[in-house]
Amino acid sequence: MARTADPPGTKAYYEALRSIFELESRVLTASLPHRGERGRNDEERFRSFLTKVLPRRFSVGTGFLVCSSPTVPSSGQIDTVIFDEIYNSPLHRELAAYVFPIEMVYGIVEVKGLLKTSDLVPTLQSIARVRQLAKEKQYVVYGSTSIGQDRPDQLVVAPIPITEKLAPRAYIFAYDAAWRSLDGFTKALRQAMLKVPGAHVHGVIVLSKEWFAYQEPYTDSDRRVKSHQDNSLMRFVNKMMHDIGSFPMHQMSVDRYLSCEAPSNPGKDKRGQTK
Repeated sequence: MARTADPPGTKAYYEALRSIFELESRVLTASLPHRGERGRNDEERFRSFLTKVLPRRFSVGTGFLVCSSPTVPSSGQIDTVIFDEIYNSPLHRELAAYVFPIEMVYGIVEVKGLLKTSDLVPTLQSIARVRQLAKEKQYVVYGSTSIGQDRPDQLVVAPIPITEKLAPRAYIFAYDAAWRSLDGFTKALRQAMLKVPGAHVHGVIVLSKEWFAYQEPYTDSDRRVKSHQDNSLMRFVNKMMHDIGSFPMHQMSVDRYLSCEAPSNPGKDKRGQTK
């Protein structure tokens, strides 16, 4: 098709990106003979996409999430972690995965090549586990304080603790799904949410079908889901931008990690092996 002088617009741009995503997954990823490698290829392709569209203050990687309490188990390996590198740094940076303090995580994304009914509850359980970690978040800011009441003019810098329990935003990115209709998909999603009340999904996209859905906040046992069947990739990115852009971030309390023991129940990698 011949080019015109007028730009195609944002909707057309994201529709082109969606088509490229779908083609790459259906043809290029499918050329890999090993199922596990196909999954990793889809995950890496998605992480590369996020790196291009998110502001630079949001870093993108994969790994395990931990908190400073040794009694709270770490997460399993999260496909995609959106994290802060302005105020914080991962505890460990290994070639295969990082170990992230929960304080530095803006959001998580589970990536699926083909999303099925059997995937929903385990994925929501993984999200609920991350939300449990967030209850242990501890930050610090620094301010001046006097050495003592008798020496008010002699100031030193001291950490001021901040407790913030807002959980990272959670998403599911699926290249395709087993449901034939959006209504059937949203019903299955809601049923899974009722089984895992500790989870909250800020956005789910099924790329090949142009579906986008998200859980409404504070609907208690109703677990209402809103959905759309157009401009799915643009809606997904737009909501993520709002969600993580409004997420408060500070420097984590490093002392709590350096002085505590390791978590008693380490996470597992994608093959189910203890890390």
